[in-house]
Amino acid sequence: MIKLTATALLLSTSLLIGACASKPIKTELPSDELSRQAELANLGYWQLHARIGLRSKNRSGSATLIWEETPKSRKLRLIGPLGGGVIQLQQDAKGVTITDSTGKVWIDNNAEDLILRVTGWQIPVSGLRWWLLGLVEPGSKAASTFGRSQNLNRVQQDGWNVTLDNYTLYDDYRLPAAIVVESEYDKDHERYLRAKLIIKDWKFDIKEPKL
Repeated sequence: MIKLTATALLLSTSLLIGACASKPIKTELPSDELSRQAELANLGYWQLHARIGLRSKNRSGSATLIWEETPKSRKLRLIGPLGGGVIQLQQDAKGVTITDSTGKVWIDNNAEDLILRVTGWQIPVSGLRWWLLGLVEPGSKAASTFGRSQNLNRVQQDGWNVTLDNYTLYDDYRLPAAIVVESEYDKDHERYLRAKLIIKDWKFDIKEPKL
């Protein structure tokens, strides 16, 4: 009887230890990491070159992406089959326009809606602008996971699952070099989308951006 009690006590202790070990521990980011994120969030001018591949339920495609961000405007250029040659998006306080390789222009107030209307692809421009910098989009609820080096590894936000990997130094900024963005819809759903971006180059503090 004593042996059974001892065994039961050992088993219950092991289960308790196992439960404590599996419970996630909430940690606060150190002040230097918070300062680094604030610096990235406040970057005034940057330009990104990347390769983007998209896959939906019924089709797939790829293109070169050139993205330029300033405090007052945003310009995206897609070059390749995905963009049907070349398409350019420009966004500022007046709204959003897309111009294709033939010179045809579309106008809207929402970048995501306009890209979907013109290309058929639903690209989360608003969130992607922050995820590219390894940041969670401010002003929107998110569940995020950070790695050992305090890098943002995963984030669930606005219906998207984002994985960030291969952090690399670009002009002293530590940024993800590979990003996968996947909608929360099932793969057989009409609105399912998976986008993979491989970052080729960054440029910062461009005073007069030109595509």
